[in-house]
Amino acid sequence: MTAAPCVQDDFLQALVKDKTTVNVFLVNGIRLSGQLAGFDQFAVLLESGPSVQLVFKHAISTVMPVNGRSPARDPSGRAGE
Repeated sequence: MTAAPCVQDDFLQALVKDKTTVNVFLVNGIRLSGQLAGFDQFAVLLESGPSVQLVFKHAISTVMPVNGRSPARDPSGRAGE
C-alpha cells in the first residue's frame, strides 16, 4: 500500500529546495530562525549561520516563511514548477 503525498512533506520539501528563511515557533513560545536543511518523520534540521539545530517536530507549533509567502503555493496555480 502506497501512502498519499503528505501536505507537511510537500511544504517542508519546498522550503528546503528553495532555501527559504523561516521562523520556527516552538510550543513553548520560543522562535527559531534559519533555513531548513532537511527533515524526516520526526525532526527538522535548521541552519542558522554556522550552526545547525535538530528540532523535534513534536516541539514545533508553526513553521512560517520569513517573507510571508510559501514557495509551495504559487498564486498562478502552478505549484512546484
